[in-house]
Amino acid sequence: MVTSRKEKLYLQNAVFMLVAHIVGFYGFYAAVLGQWKRETLILGAVMFCVSGLGITVGYHRYFTHRSFKCGKVMQTILMICGTTAIQNTIKVWVSGHVLHHQKTDKEGDPYNAARGFWYSHIGWILFKDPHRKKGDFSAANHLTEDSWTARLVNFQHGHYLALAIFFSGIVPTLTASLWGDPLGGLVFAGFSRLIVVWHMTFCINSIAHWKHWGSCQPYTRANSAQDSWVVSLVTFGEGYHNYHHAFPGDYRNGPYWYNFDPSKWVIFWLFRIGLANDLNRVPKERIERARRAVLLTS
Repeated sequence: MVTSRKEKLYLQNAVFMLVAHIVGFYGFYAAVLGQWKRETLILGAVMFCVSGLGITVGYHRYFTHRSFKCGKVMQTILMICGTTAIQNTIKVWVSGHVLHHQKTDKEGDPYNAARGFWYSHIGWILFKDPHRKKGDFSAANHLTEDSWTARLVNFQHGHYLALAIFFSGIVPTLTASLWGDPLGGLVFAGFSRLIVVWHMTFCINSIAHWKHWGSCQPYTRANSAQDSWVVSLVTFGEGYHNYHHAFPGDYRNGPYWYNFDPSKWVIFWLFRIGLANDLNRVPKERIERARRAVLLTS
C-alpha cells in the first residue's frame, strides 16, 4: 500500500473497520456452524441487496450522476437504502466520486489507482488525504439544485450516525427478534453483510482500475478504468467501469442486453411502474463511435 509520509492514520475509520471485520468474520464462522436461523441468513441476503443497490442505484447513479429522475418518496427510499451500507453520507460519497471522475489516476483522486491496488481498495479510507479539505463539498453542488434533494441530503448529513445505527444495526436486530435470533440479526445481517458490501464497492475502485487484472478498455483509454463482467457479478453491474468512465451519465453501466447489470434493471422497472423518469441513455451511435475511436488507436 503506497502512502505519503504526510498522511496520518484515520484512527476512527481504522478502529471501526477492524471491529466490523472481526464481528463480521465471526458471523460467517457462526453461520457455517449453524448458529443462526435460516430466516436470519435470508435477512442477511436481503440486507445485502438493499444496501448494495442503495449504493449503486442511489448514491452512485442517482445522487452522483443523476442518470434518472425520481420523486420525493423514491429519493427518501434510496437515501435509507444507501445509509444501511455505512459508506458515509451522500454529501461525502458524492463529493469523493465526482472528484474521482474529474481527476482519475491523478493527485486529488480520492481512490487513486496509481498509488497501488491496496490504497485504491481500502487505504484511502484508513489514511487522511492531506489534499482534501475537510467539509469541502463543492464537488457535490448539484445536490443543491433541487430544494427537496438538498433538504434530504442535509438531513441525512446532520443525523447520519443515528440513521446508520438505526437502519444498519437496530432494524436487522429487531427484525430477527421476530423469530428469536436478535444476535444473528445484528452480527450476520448487520456486520457480516456489511463487510461484504464494503469490499463489493471497493472492488470498483481497485480491481476495475487494476492494470494487472487485464486490459478491457473498449470505450476509452483516457484512464485506467476497465470493464469486467466478473466484477459486475458481485457489484450489481458496476463492473463495466470503462463504459461508465466514458459515459458517466448513462443509467446503465452495461449498455447491452446481455450485460449483467441488475442496477440498470432496477432503474428500468422503477421507470415502468412510474417511480422513475427521464432515464439518461447514451445513443447507440455514440457508443459505437467511441468503440471505433479506441480501435483506431490500437
